Amino acid sequence: MFSRTARGILYTVLLFLITGGRAVCAGGGCFSPADIQKLAYLSDPAFSPGGDWVAYVLHVPPDTVRGEKLYDSEVWVVDFEGKRGPRRFAFGPGREKAPAWSPGGRWLAFLSDRETSGTDQVYKIRLDGGEAVKVTDFEEGVGSFVWNPGGNLFAVVVREPLPERVKGEKERGDDEVVIGGEDRFDRLWLVDSSTGKGEIASPDSLHVQAIAWSPDGSRIAMIVSDRPASDEMYWHARLEVLDISNGNRIVLSERAGGVPDWSPDGTAITFTYTLVHSDVTVGVPVVAVVGADGGKLRLFGRNLRSTLRYPVWHPDGEHLVVLEMAGVTARLAYLSLEDGKIEQVEELKVPYYRGPFFAISRDGNRLAYFKGSAQSPPDLWLKERGLFGKNDRVTDVNPWLSELDLPRAQRVRWTSRDGTEIEGVLFTPPRFKKDGKAPAVLLIHGGPMWAWWLGWHGSWHEWAVPLACRGFVVLCPNPRGSLGYGIGFARANFDDWGGGDLEDIFAGADFLVNGGYADRSRIGIGGWSYGGYMTSWAITQTRRFAAAVVGAGVTNLLSFHGTTDVTPTFLSRYLRDIPYVRLEAYRNRSAVSFVAQARTPTLILHGGDDARVPVGQAYELYNGLRQVGVHVEMVAYPREGHGFREIYHQVDLVGRVVDWFEHHLK
Repeated sequence: MFSRTARGILYTVLLFLITGGRAVCAGGGCFSPADIQKLAYLSDPAFSPGGDWVAYVLHVPPDTVRGEKLYDSEVWVVDFEGKRGPRRFAFGPGREKAPAWSPGGRWLAFLSDRETSGTDQVYKIRLDGGEAVKVTDFEEGVGSFVWNPGGNLFAVVVREPLPERVKGEKERGDDEVVIGGEDRFDRLWLVDSSTGKGEIASPDSLHVQAIAWSPDGSRIAMIVSDRPASDEMYWHARLEVLDISNGNRIVLSERAGGVPDWSPDGTAITFTYTLVHSDVTVGVPVVAVVGADGGKLRLFGRNLRSTLRYPVWHPDGEHLVVLEMAGVTARLAYLSLEDGKIEQVEELKVPYYRGPFFAISRDGNRLAYFKGSAQSPPDLWLKERGLFGKNDRVTDVNPWLSELDLPRAQRVRWTSRDGTEIEGVLFTPPRFKKDGKAPAVLLIHGGPMWAWWLGWHGSWHEWAVPLACRGFVVLCPNPRGSLGYGIGFARANFDDWGGGDLEDIFAGADFLVNGGYADRSRIGIGGWSYGGYMTSWAITQTRRFAAAVVGAGVTNLLSFHGTTDVTPTFLSRYLRDIPYVRLEAYRNRSAVSFVAQARTPTLILHGGDDARVPVGQAYELYNGLRQVGVHVEMVAYPREGHGFREIYHQVDLVGRVVDWFEHHLK
């Protein structure tokens, strides 16, 4: 095993030699941890009003030669007819994102931090070219924005600045933090799109999360919460409508999330609703439609064996366009509001957490969407309605991947010990032959209400491709508690963390052995977040795994509940109540309670600034395993939260994962 210093030097040299700071042709071989630095990604597709242009964001790797650590982003445009290829449209020294066309199509607005890093402002640029014009100048920057239908106003979400007195105190070192007593709300502003002058439109006790302007420009739909705390924002947000003429607000739903979208006639709003049962309190997302004046709430997806996400209104007013999580298959689909039936439009092979994935033209005849594969992250595709309509891929943002000999992925199913059918994605190395001798790794997803997908799995968070490239068979299971299999399945780990879901994972390991994919004595387990929890729990309940990687894992439910930013709702909904009422329930499902039973060599990886799963969870497991004599290593990454941003940390993390399993399973 390499020391931390040696590994850092090695990966720095590899990155410089392989990339020269920017992505170049890979020239054969397979995918390595160092290749993570070369991947580009797309986001935020947006149609022009006439449907003839599509804007999107290209996220490009940092230039490591120049000392960059974070991804850059640029706004690109492509004409739908294909007369011109994609071209870079808005770019500069900062990061550009969130493109939005003016209602007349003359301007393209976007967010950029080109003047002050990390502080986004609204800019706009003419479609026919010229320099970008800065519109807003808020001290704390802009979180999001929307054009009004007339094109003369922006609705923008802005964080409250610190009072001058407080800023002065903090500058001189008088910077104590009163926990729970210094809320800074995101406020709604209405800003003139020409002059940048504006006024606050939301009260000072309301935290605004997402907004949408009504078709007639008289009202704004808002997802709001009473406080800016994560627990409030995730589980106690509601849908309100604000009348901008008089400031009156009405509440349409006490449970709401995502981004609201108005029907074409302005009579209804669609959004994501959290469905909670009185006895089984785990909240499950479904699609909702409600009357804009407070009419009947209609819920869609309750009886499907799939999960619907990211609803937007189809221009015909009779359908919604949604992402359907159908097990490991991501589908672009139409949802009928008349009978709730689903019409599949396209299979996307996209990661379930990186939305939105699609846009629809104003006339409903054209779609722009991202579509990937197991061998490449998603690219932009354009589709036109009709028998002879186009359906073309228009970008190739990672062409170098086509020169690699990459692993193959397939959907697989097996039966758990209680008869429940479990699905997952199986990655096999290039030129793999089943002989029952290969090493294997089970990778467990986070959430737990999330899912693995059939698509690209090569990033700091998805390790299947780099592991399979080093000869490992990799199984990514979706155990009970996952999305994509209906509401009942998503709730099936209620008050049972580490119970039936662990049996599903054990059955997955048996599937690998019995199917001739893997050597029973050389199977490892790993995962991030809830996947880290399941890994830490597994190694204290069984000795069948030969190595483990615990990434940002919850290891002590008691201390986690008291320190995470999503307390008290998250765990109490899964475990029936708070731990001070159900102490034994929390203790009996915590890995640290059974650490003396562990024998599996374990690597622990964690962000040093993680608020979701505080790094103390890693230290508890690390010190416990050390004290009982288990081979354990731990790495904490400075400045990283629950998701990693800096490129060297990403590369180092995946390199350590691959090396750990190579050392212990081969």
